[in-house]
Amino acid sequence: MVNIKLESGWFLLENKVLFWPNVPNDQYINLALEAGEDITNQKLPYSMVEFPGEYDINGVLIKALIWKDGKLNYLLNLKNKKIAIIQNPKILEEDEVGSMDYWLYLDENVERKIDQLELEWKTIKLSLEWWVLQADMKDDKSHEEIDIKVSNTKWETPEVEVE
Repeated sequence: MVNIKLESGWFLLENKVLFWPNVPNDQYINLALEAGEDITNQKLPYSMVEFPGEYDINGVLIKALIWKDGKLNYLLNLKNKKIAIIQNPKILEEDEVGSMDYWLYLDENVERKIDQLELEWKTIKLSLEWWVLQADMKDDKSHEEIDIKVSNTKWETPEVEVE
């Protein structure tokens, strides 16, 4: 089971990792959507992963991979859960991606590649439209699709647990 919340309009995984924040939050490990422009040696008040590489931040192991499109893909190991955040379909062909427990993605091109490769993985499609979180999960045994839709206002933060 992976815990996904909508935190200030961005995806919070396992109450530790914030994916795609437009403003970094010092309470979480922040994962950028795309690679940063400049590397700084300046000490920041928050943890931000915005360059390819391997990181160990507060016990969370993170591998950030980049492709020609500049988007970052992540392999996370936290709380004995292995979670991949896939933005480029080409990464699905990498061996180390296959060892994850869950695969989260935003792009329909990734979804098409998953179907094309006939991967029987636990996948979660994330989409963000104002204050709505939608997580679609395909069970790797039954291939049934489960839609979880949680509406949210500015005053509430939904929590979704997917098994």
